[in-house]
Amino acid sequence: MPSKETQHEAPQIKPRHSALIGCMVLILVSGIGHGYLSGRWTQAATKQNISETLSNLPTRCGDWQMQSKNELDQQTQRILECYGSMVREYVNEFTGKTVNVFVVSGPRGPIAVHTPEVCYSSSGYEPAGTREAVQITNGDETDTLWKVQFQKPGEKQPIDFEVWYGWSDGGCWQAANFPRAWLTDSLYKIQAAGPPAASGEEISPVEDFLQQFLPVLNQAALKGQMSSTPTAGD
Repeated sequence: MPSKETQHEAPQIKPRHSALIGCMVLILVSGIGHGYLSGRWTQAATKQNISETLSNLPTRCGDWQMQSKNELDQQTQRILECYGSMVREYVNEFTGKTVNVFVVSGPRGPIAVHTPEVCYSSSGYEPAGTREAVQITNGDETDTLWKVQFQKPGEKQPIDFEVWYGWSDGGCWQAANFPRAWLTDSLYKIQAAGPPAASGEEISPVEDFLQQFLPVLNQAALKGQMSSTPTAGD
């Protein structure tokens, strides 16, 4: 007859059952993680608030006055899965130079992967050199954006235009190398395009615009909207 110790032993889980349980747990955790990082469970009220905030940004920022505004086309909205967006053209009332700016908020994945290098290359332009990270300081805060200049293939001069872009999850803007690695369900992206600095100009119209636009954008759209994990996308 079996001993008392044998009679009271807990039943052993077979290796096959252990593997099945492990797979089920892995699938559950992966589903939860994907839902969080894709923004699937972001509250509708939050999405609506972001959309309204971007739509109602001031039409004037320092010397720059909004000249026109547009809406993202339906296809782009579907690709980016955006919660809200702003597409505007601003003109400097003293110089007459114009800058186009695009701000969008949405799930981390779609917002992170679409860069100007990809978009403008499909329109017949190529980067005129490597991109560089440039800082813009406003008071105690410093934002960092990528700057890249574009020209027609085979041309050495002139530079046709330049684009500044970066991402934020509610903190300072960053020229992130791997924005898809950001541990957040939502990201903001900014992209501003305009002419390069002319001879005798210390900064380009795009940089001048951003120096005056970013404080307004940061105050209105970013602060308090999202949590901040500023080093995750480095």
